[in-house]
Amino acid sequence: MSTRNLRAELIAAAVAKLAEPQAVAVPSLRSIARDCRVAPSAVYWHFPSEADLRSAILDAVYTDLVEHVEQAIAATPERAEPVDRLVAAGQAYVRWGLAHPGAYQLLFESGDPVPETRAPTGPRLQDRIVGLVAAADPETPFSSALLLWSAYHGLVSLRLHKPHWDWGSTADEAAARVVTAMVASFANP
Repeated sequence: MSTRNLRAELIAAAVAKLAEPQAVAVPSLRSIARDCRVAPSAVYWHFPSEADLRSAILDAVYTDLVEHVEQAIAATPERAEPVDRLVAAGQAYVRWGLAHPGAYQLLFESGDPVPETRAPTGPRLQDRIVGLVAAADPETPFSSALLLWSAYHGLVSLRLHKPHWDWGSTADEAAARVVTAMVASFANP
């Protein structure tokens, strides 16, 4: 009689596999062709490989996200404080992520690099947020911007994956609270 606990071994093997980042799948070239009602060979004329399609998708969704955030920043009053622009940027980022869950996961929950291209409406999102944070934290704007982005990412990711939780606030309220708390911490390190 074996003392082997196969159930425990199976769970341990699955947990070990989950310790590695998991790929976020892009639609197959064939499914894209089917949705566009063209032969699969037509897709290959434009995208020789799935990697080429993935790169084009990443560029397109990243550009859309940057444009969405830039529009929100541009909509803030001219005399708005930098913190108001950060709130607008954060709320736009969170809204976009929640409205585009698959695209968001592909951009920020996969191992793929964020596109290096610049969106036509302005600088890369990271550069833009660092610039806004610099007004509140001139000492360490880059690391503070990464902390802020991490909080925004947490808001989006948890709300996407745990929609049944009682959050106690709207996504917009949560994004504003994150900015307010972070800016307050800059003043009182």
